[in-house]
Formats: sequence, C-alpha cells, structure tokens
Amino acid sequence: MNTESIDCRRVEMGAILKPGDFCYDDDRRHIFLWLPGTGGPDAISISRQPAAGVRIWTWDGNEDKPTLTPSILAPGQWHGWLRGGRLVSC
Repeated sequence: MNTESIDCRRVEMGAILKPGDFCYDDDRRHIFLWLPGTGGPDAISISRQPAAGVRIWTWDGNEDKPTLTPSILAPGQWHGWLRGGRLVSC
C-alpha cells in the first residue's frame, strides 16, 4: 500500500493530471481527488454540515486547502487524511 504524503493542487475540472490534484463539482457536493497509489481521481461526497449519511465526508469549506473528516481509504492502495490541502498518509 502506498504511504506517500503529498501537497494538493486545485485545478480546473478535466485538468486532474497527477496524485494530489483536485477540483469540485459546480454545487460543491463532490471533490474529485487523485489519491496516491491510485490510477486516477475519485469522487468523494462532501458536506459542510456534519456527515449526514454513509460515505459523506465533512468538509471545512476551504476551497484551496480543504480538510475532510474522517480519513479516506482506498482499500489496498492508500489510507490517510486530507488536512489543510495536504494528503497525509496513516
């Protein structure tokens, strides 16, 4: 499993090129984020309110250096947190 921690970079939709790149959908209900050790971006459901459902991450509202709660798990590939715009491996 990948244990890399990296700084993230906000890009435009369709311009995600490498791990750490991210963007949002128009209504800010999903962040598209390329995690270390994976083959491309994943769509993560986000909410500014405390998570109200399964597989919804609480987002702090910072669009350039986001923090999500709880940790993010890509089974067998990467596990860690998005904190202040940095992917921090467990």
